Amino acid sequence: MKKFLVGICSLLILFSSCRNEDPEPQPDSSEGITILAYLVANNNLDMDLLINIGAMYDGLGNMDQQATLLIYWDGRSKLGSNGAQHLILKYQTDGKGNINGLPKISIDAPLNDVLDIAEIVKEYDTQSSVDKDVMAQVIKDMIAQAPTDKFGLIFGSHGSSWLNTIYTRAFGQDGSGDDTILIPDMVEALNSVGKKFEFILFDVCYMCTAEVAYYFRNICNYQLSSVMEVPAYGFPYEDFMPYLYEGDVENYKKVCQSYVDFYRNNNTMSWATVALIDSKEVDNLVSEIKKEIVEHKDVLASYNTSHLQEYGKSSGPNIAYDLGQFIGDLNVGNMPTSFNTQMDKTILFKECLEEAFPKNYAVDADNFCGMGIYIPLANRSKWNEYFKTLEWYTASGWNEVTFNWDF
Repeated sequence: MKKFLVGICSLLILFSSCRNEDPEPQPDSSEGITILAYLVANNNLDMDLLINIGAMYDGLGNMDQQATLLIYWDGRSKLGSNGAQHLILKYQTDGKGNINGLPKISIDAPLNDVLDIAEIVKEYDTQSSVDKDVMAQVIKDMIAQAPTDKFGLIFGSHGSSWLNTIYTRAFGQDGSGDDTILIPDMVEALNSVGKKFEFILFDVCYMCTAEVAYYFRNICNYQLSSVMEVPAYGFPYEDFMPYLYEGDVENYKKVCQSYVDFYRNNNTMSWATVALIDSKEVDNLVSEIKKEIVEHKDVLASYNTSHLQEYGKSSGPNIAYDLGQFIGDLNVGNMPTSFNTQMDKTILFKECLEEAFPKNYAVDADNFCGMGIYIPLANRSKWNEYFKTLEWYTASGWNEVTFNWDF
């Protein structure tokens, strides 16, 4: 459990290692993975994401090989020299218990001690971290500092699956509630970086949906995410950072298991869903989804979702229903073999908590496939307006359904 002490209301930390010029590129190597974390914390998650930095640091200290962690920070807490709010932090371990040349600090230590030893490799003037051009440039700057040519990517902030930022939020919240980024724009930013990531871990609510998996299918090899709300503490990085650096499916499964186990043993926030998605199988899954939607388009014209497991437990009602249960229901409880086979190929790991606190966050494991899907509803007209503009709308076959209401 995260234990770094945060006994301050406002942070202003001065680092002697700060450099304001463009980062000096590091030589590429085919060995290992560098992890990049993109944290948009200029919102009410500021302290939680700050503690995540400490947790990542602690997990990095458990490595038995050299490894690099680069963190982009945009938060209310101003961590840079002269109060800079936007910056890249760098931590490197030698695999022998030292980080940035110093012995790893105890998890019981003040968080300031962890922040104080970070190397700041770049500071930025005021910018919006949810602007697609800014996002692309920052990630390029982090890659320039990496000693490897393989990368894993962590996103931490608010999120709402595919939804339009006008009505809620897609990813991030940089200050005001509507300063967020749409999923297609996010994907455009990552495409422009010119690297395919080994994995993306979404420490973000509602991101394990068919829609999000579809958009990120060509951006990374694997996606680790939750279909429902992620508790404010986020993922327990202190428990699994070495697994992320291993870069294989079995270790990614351990990351997912660590997440669920952490909240299973948490006395204040004890709910969780998580899944591991194989991106190369997503197109085949989407083909199966489209086949089912088109085949049952007459039923879907006036489909009632009230009996399906829904994953928006608090701020996101109707965002996602269980994909597997939905397809099974269309087939009167008999899941098509081809769909079930492809779902198993795509969703490599899934886990949930059937007993939860608060109780309404409990998940029925018998109707849990790990992934959600949006089903158009008459009472979500504003959402539907945006939904029809998405590439997903046609790729999934929803465009062939004639609804018995104004869609």
